[in-house]
Amino acid sequence: MDTRLIEHIIKIADEKSITKAAEQLFLTQSALNQQLLKLERDLGTELFVRSKSDWRPTKAGEIYLEGAKEMLRIKRQTYTSISDVTDSYKGTLTVGMTPFRGPDMFIHVYPMIHEKYPNLVIIPYELNVYKMQSLVASGVLDIGFMTLFDEQKQENEYDNLFEEEIVIATPKSLNLKNVEYNKESKYPCISLQEIKNQPFIFLRKSTTMRPVVDKIFRNEKVVPKILFDTANPSTILEMVRAGLCCGVIAETTTKKYQEGINYYSFRSPVKWHMMVSYEKGTELSKAAKLFIQTAHSYWVNTLVSKGISK
Repeated sequence: MDTRLIEHIIKIADEKSITKAAEQLFLTQSALNQQLLKLERDLGTELFVRSKSDWRPTKAGEIYLEGAKEMLRIKRQTYTSISDVTDSYKGTLTVGMTPFRGPDMFIHVYPMIHEKYPNLVIIPYELNVYKMQSLVASGVLDIGFMTLFDEQKQENEYDNLFEEEIVIATPKSLNLKNVEYNKESKYPCISLQEIKNQPFIFLRKSTTMRPVVDKIFRNEKVVPKILFDTANPSTILEMVRAGLCCGVIAETTTKKYQEGINYYSFRSPVKWHMMVSYEKGTELSKAAKLFIQTAHSYWVNTLVSKGISK
């Protein structure tokens, strides 16, 4: 089933630009434009409102895109069902993951899946969670591994893999007096008032952790002194270990940073989940299920079993 034209039209809509879509598809703009014009002649109507900076679908375009995405979903499901019956797996499995957590997992999981399904092409994508959710919903990604809070879920399917706590990291040299203990956390807990005068480094606002952290600080009426934002949790912990600031990170990040840092729970412990997400209404292939199971086992064995999470 040749669905390249459908995929090309969807790409124009996703990129909101025929120029960007052509670049992504490794086509000339002229060739892609000719495909679109021929389709519009066949349909007797334009599918996009053209502009230099923003191509938007017309009403007819919206109808076409809705049907096109459904056709691709049916194709994927059909091919998946046939692969499961025949164990052929000559297609592709697209896997989304975050840049910090994903590569190490992929390095360990990929060889096992490749040994089981040598003809399966596995394509990894390093993305932030919000972009990943969008691509899962559109069917571009078969599965996506992400950390988020329940309220951040979208209209996709989500399976919890494990839970972890969000913790406060402070330099070992910082002497905190009002430390308490909470049975809901293995970490001692502190009030943000204890460290309100300390500088902080936070993860960027584009992460799923940041809006929740910002809300916690607002609720405790603490305005953090932010040195800068970063996309890399390791940067935060290196700076904390150097005694330059405090930080807020996920507890799995602490595994390699035990010296020179103290970790604390918030007064009300904050926890989120590592999840795998896939398109709503989709039946995962045996290969996708095996990838998820293997990734889950990897994280359990390397993180959870060492007391980092549960």
